[in-house]
Amino acid sequence: MKSDVKFSYSGINKNKILKSVNSCLPKNKTVADYGLIFVSKKKMAELNKKYRGKDKPTNVLSFETGDVVVCPAVVLEEAKTYGFTQKKWMTRLIVHGILHLAGYDHETKKEEEEMMALELKAEKKLD
Repeated sequence: MKSDVKFSYSGINKNKILKSVNSCLPKNKTVADYGLIFVSKKKMAELNKKYRGKDKPTNVLSFETGDVVVCPAVVLEEAKTYGFTQKKWMTRLIVHGILHLAGYDHETKKEEEEMMALELKAEKKLD
């Protein structure tokens, strides 16, 4: 039976991504460490329903416990739609998740623009 949960994914370097994000943040916002978890669509749908009240899988969730949870199947679907490789889009979403752990959000247009700029800056350092 295939596992619904994995702790690594080919081509994804957890520590390199964190270093890139932290290099873009003010010292008081850096993230010391985080858990990176990859889950099936079924498991992500369960988590999304439990924590956000949405009865469908999503691409990434961040938790106050310091975990970033990613659904590779959803990421792959989105990557194809947006014209990215799965690795590139997954990296971007992990960066997004870490920014949430650092206290960033996208509830307002200004917050969204700030977060997007940080995502792009961190992603550029990874290229």
